[in-house]
Amino acid sequence: MVNKRRNWNKYLLGTFIFVVLFSGNSFSQQKAIAVIDTPAKTVFIDNLDAVYVLTPKDELLKYDTKGALKWRYSNNRYGKVKSIDVTDPLRVVIFYADFQQVVVLNNNLSQIATYSFAYNSNLLVSAIAVADNNAFWIFETTSNSLIKLSSDFSENTRSANLYQLFDELVFPKKILVANQHIYLQKPNNDVLIFDVFGAFLRLLSLEGLADFEIHNNKLIYMAEKKLHLYDLNSQKVSTTLLPVGVEIKQVALGNKIIAALTEKGVFLYPAN
Repeated sequence: MVNKRRNWNKYLLGTFIFVVLFSGNSFSQQKAIAVIDTPAKTVFIDNLDAVYVLTPKDELLKYDTKGALKWRYSNNRYGKVKSIDVTDPLRVVIFYADFQQVVVLNNNLSQIATYSFAYNSNLLVSAIAVADNNAFWIFETTSNSLIKLSSDFSENTRSANLYQLFDELVFPKKILVANQHIYLQKPNNDVLIFDVFGAFLRLLSLEGLADFEIHNNKLIYMAEKKLHLYDLNSQKVSTTLLPVGVEIKQVALGNKIIAALTEKGVFLYPAN
């Protein structure tokens, strides 16, 4: 009887209506394509609509759009995963901050490169993001600055000392590169926006923001059980109510699919 109830609950969750406003289109009465019932801390979608799930044990799992597991990767030598960047599906970047270690994976989640910032005594890196042309942006703590690194990890560009700009030390929760801009999330969840040369442009302070991603020139975040889309051009915010009774921790948006992370697993929905 218990198993029957669990299966029925899963069925109900898998068929609830997911209403979301994205890229000017309305998606209503959509049923889940699939449910990934693996416990997860976070979820990502790359530009080919592959779905990545990071488990509580820091194992990275890669699924196709139908929720079928394709590849997996784990590495317990470098401590906890600080961040994962799937901007380039052929170069998935994992950063282990405690060991100052970068691991690069191919599209099969096979390790193809590693780099340790620990070898450079002048660097103490707290965040990293993938940039164009196999480059990276990092945040260097001792100089309190953003640094662009070439594909060989040599320095290319450096921002001003952010302490001089804001009269406070900046400790980023994460950095993200999109649309020829760098986005830095502060501990208080304000977002600093920089241009491709590391010059500061503006600050966003969005109520309720705890995490975000950039898609189609919109900054997307969850707040008060609503999906918020902040248009980076018009600077207007649109919101959509999420399903009542289902706690969604995070939403990842792809080109054709949407992933909703809940305590029950990751639900995949069509985006059109």
